Amino acid sequence: MTKLALIDIGSNSIRMAIYQIEQQQVKEFQRYREFVQLAKNMTTDGCINADNFQAGIAVLVRFRTIIQQMNVTNLKAIATEAVRQAKNQRDFLVAAQNKAAIKINVLTGQQEAYYDYLAIKKVVSKRDFLFLDTGGGSFELCVVHNRQLKQAGCWPYGAVKLYDKLSQPNCLSRQAKSELTNLLRHCWHEINGSNISDLVVIGGVHRSLFEVMQLPFNTWQESLPILRWIERIQHNNLAANSALSNMEFSRAPFMPVGLMPLKNIIEHFAIQRVLFCPYALRDGVLAEFMHQRNK
Repeated sequence: MTKLALIDIGSNSIRMAIYQIEQQQVKEFQRYREFVQLAKNMTTDGCINADNFQAGIAVLVRFRTIIQQMNVTNLKAIATEAVRQAKNQRDFLVAAQNKAAIKINVLTGQQEAYYDYLAIKKVVSKRDFLFLDTGGGSFELCVVHNRQLKQAGCWPYGAVKLYDKLSQPNCLSRQAKSELTNLLRHCWHEINGSNISDLVVIGGVHRSLFEVMQLPFNTWQESLPILRWIERIQHNNLAANSALSNMEFSRAPFMPVGLMPLKNIIEHFAIQRVLFCPYALRDGVLAEFMHQRNK
């Protein structure tokens, strides 16, 4: 029997899942999440600020303690946009190694998209679709054709980054929506998705949207009601969004801006159906680990 810990150092949260692997059987038996928000309030020169830096390392130290207590024999740690773009990336990696004995693999945007693809294709049966992953620091938009990943784009406009860009607004003004639309419309001009009407979404803001709408996961939904809910959330102020049923309190401030990529992509590509997939980056990394293990 093998025990594997997967740590995902994101822009909004740091997560760890622990798996028990016996032959071909994989069982997740523990999951942890800490909201650290490494991408929030980055310094003017592009560094993770001191408080978030220390909080992130403290989480990794706690995770290392859990790994030791559970006698985990395999560890994979990955980091995405916040660490990828941070000017003090090397300092963070060195601190993680020295204080928590955790070696971090910083993914490129293309690698992040590929792991998302590995996870999604296991549960989505359609041959052609787009998929969108909106995280805290970036979003990825990809084209799958004949079940193969054909295009992948990554842009540094995640929910936390956009929230900070607008100086952490209490509500999203018409002018702010117009500015963000103009910013985002240049992102996907090279994405060839004109004949695809199905969109798979992953990531925390999309999970929260489906939970607020009380929609099931892994089920195709018409896009029009989703657009209407996005408009409602973007019209609300923070208090109104926080009061919505099933809204995760810590995610409510980022929802209006974090849903801007989804709204614009639905409109630009004339998306007809949307599916939220609960499997994403860590599941793709796990799939690759199992593939390598079984060679």
